[in-house]
Amino acid sequence: MEDENLIQRIKTGDVDAMDQLVQKYYGAVYTYCYRKVGNKDDAQDLTQETFLHFCRNFDSYAQRGKVKNYLYTIAHNLYVSMMRKNVPIQLEEWEKEESHNDVDQFEAADSIRKVLSELPDEQRDVISLRFYQDLRIKDIAQITGSGLSVTKYRLSQGIKTIRKLMRGD
Repeated sequence: MEDENLIQRIKTGDVDAMDQLVQKYYGAVYTYCYRKVGNKDDAQDLTQETFLHFCRNFDSYAQRGKVKNYLYTIAHNLYVSMMRKNVPIQLEEWEKEESHNDVDQFEAADSIRKVLSELPDEQRDVISLRFYQDLRIKDIAQITGSGLSVTKYRLSQGIKTIRKLMRGD
């Protein structure tokens, strides 16, 4: 069924049409979200939030483009909001926060080096390229020969591991 027809039916309050639209695009939106967040639980949450946002704000949908692209835009914006709430602390900021003088700074840098040495090679490489070389994720993906989503996942997992190790968990 064409999207325009589904949209018209949804405008008249047809709940089945909304269900059909969700079924039609759920897989594509989930895959997109999974590539962004790198794990199933967060991808499912983000996908559900995307469709909830679409349903709640359906009246503001202007039908200027494809529904699928609109859903991707919603998913992307929700992902960005989620990441802002969980902004990873950059390694240099850890050094600044943890140190009040040169000795403290040296000890903090030494702690970070020790923590980095405990990471798997793939995560350590991505972390080093991102925070010490200040490279963009797409450049890191190219350098490491990994896909963009794999690179993001490794970065995310590396940061989580560093946080745990720094806290002593």
